[in-house]
Amino acid sequence: MRAFELLTEAKLQPGELFVPKHLDWRPQAFLQKLKDRTPFVQKIGGEEFIPAPGEYKRLKPEVEAAVKARLENPSASVPSFIIKTDKGDIPLSQFEKADLQTSKGQATTTVNVQPIGIGVAADAVDKDVDVETEIKQAIANNKAIQGANLHKIILDNQILDQAGPLGVAIKKATSDIVAGQSPIVKTYDKKTQSVIAIDAGEYLGILQMVHNTANFPKKDAFMKFLETNNLDNMMVIFPGSQNSQLQDSYGVQNTATGHSIMISSKGGVGSTAVGAAPALSGLKVPDSLVKKRKPGNGIDFILTMQGLSVKQQPFAGMNFLHRFYPDSVPDMYKKILPFTFEDMQIILDNISGKGGNLPAKYNKILQSRNVKARARAGGILFYATAKDLVEVFNNLQPVPDFRQTVLEILDMNFVQIFSRVVGGNLNADVLWPGKVDGNVLLWTKAEAANPSSAGFSFKVVD
Repeated sequence: MRAFELLTEAKLQPGELFVPKHLDWRPQAFLQKLKDRTPFVQKIGGEEFIPAPGEYKRLKPEVEAAVKARLENPSASVPSFIIKTDKGDIPLSQFEKADLQTSKGQATTTVNVQPIGIGVAADAVDKDVDVETEIKQAIANNKAIQGANLHKIILDNQILDQAGPLGVAIKKATSDIVAGQSPIVKTYDKKTQSVIAIDAGEYLGILQMVHNTANFPKKDAFMKFLETNNLDNMMVIFPGSQNSQLQDSYGVQNTATGHSIMISSKGGVGSTAVGAAPALSGLKVPDSLVKKRKPGNGIDFILTMQGLSVKQQPFAGMNFLHRFYPDSVPDMYKKILPFTFEDMQIILDNISGKGGNLPAKYNKILQSRNVKARARAGGILFYATAKDLVEVFNNLQPVPDFRQTVLEILDMNFVQIFSRVVGGNLNADVLWPGKVDGNVLLWTKAEAANPSSAGFSFKVVD
């Protein structure tokens, strides 16, 4: 996949996207950016934002409907888009627009250098396909990369050749790793360093693990677990779709049995940089742990959250604390808890615009957060409760076995690779198994204006 940024100094207004005489290519160019997940550039500051997985599928019907409306009536109104990105929801109008003078525009060398962007990812699969089938399909379609050959795939990649200095930097880092050295990236600007660590880090981190340039304290135990002496024969699979919320890639050590490990690649600039948080909904709780469910323990909390809609989670979570750990409940909630079924129905109706005003008993919570986005009172209450619940979890750790439970679920088959620029070098720190090395934080990207956009997540940090 080759994806160029087409930029000028003007803003990317929705109206410019649907100018009647350019309907044959402009909307499709916009959708292609969403599909390839190439960066949008913010008008002020020049910061890049990567479209979130699923934005192409979400916005495609709206774009096509707007095109159809404009073909029938050149003056028809067009939608105002909010794009979900790796850094939050951003209005389309805040981005620089493509050079809309010609269909070619002015091509720069900003290329999506993630596995899916440089064409090394497996074919996309249907969202209902399980992990085992996804891996088998990737192997059958020759989309699995042998550990010993990963560096060759990167060095021979033609799309990286289109990425200008960034592509050169990634290939230089690859050569350094193969030579047994930590790549020196201090000569590049901060944006380039960040892209190398975050986007290219998805494969460079694995490469460092394979070629022994990563900080991997428990590698000997890991090798014993895999029953191997090296990782040259490990088959690496980069998913072509975002079905799983836990791993960025699979490492298949035994293609005959399908024995695989999940590899989560997190990157950034700085010694404590971490990546996106996997959702609680992405945790598959094994039967052996389900049997250990007891009222108030970590398994009970996770299963409770998984059985609810995103909009219900914050209120049910606060009820959970109220029932089992009342001393941890923030003072302004103590007089109104629990949220009853009727309470939650009133709140959900308000969020959807079907209900009336919320009871006055919620006013103190509503006023506790400075929400600038246009949102209904129910959405603000959702947002405030979600944020307060996260703060309680991370500051007080009320559920004693929550961390242990999350890490036990991940167990021995989960590897976390942190690709980070520290001291001008690209370092890779490998954590395995998670239940020994990781610290777990509850996390949320709750939005008052869009309560159903993000459920609770967790972050595994070292």
